[in-house]
Amino acid sequence: MFMKYFALEEANQLLPVITKELEALQKLQKAFNSFVDELERMQNSTNPPTEEFFMIESKLELLEMEAQSYIHKIQSFGVQLRDIQFGLVDFPAIINNEEVLLRWRQGDPSITKYHRIHNGLISEKSLKN
Repeated sequence: MFMKYFALEEANQLLPVITKELEALQKLQKAFNSFVDELERMQNSTNPPTEEFFMIESKLELLEMEAQSYIHKIQSFGVQLRDIQFGLVDFPAIINNEEVLLRWRQGDPSITKYHRIHNGLISEKSLKN
């Protein structure tokens, strides 16, 4: 199903790189949300669109392209970015001859849980090192 499977140690070694990319992506997401809020405020005003309105629209487009670049870079490692805001990342792996996903949450020092691919978090299990 997946092109790359991670050993637990290999996945844990990649965490600093993933963390750095994820933090940059989260920063972009905050800026994007701020600009969206500003655009909504402007749209709800009775004034016609201004040059500032169109500049913010342009900034949003650039931020979106930059965010896509970070997402692509994270995924290029062979991991699955599940949630940007909460920093959830899955690493495909094989445990007991079964395809699983090692689950990491931003802020955790290492990967300690995994889950089956089709059952999601319902079947999350702890890893024993």
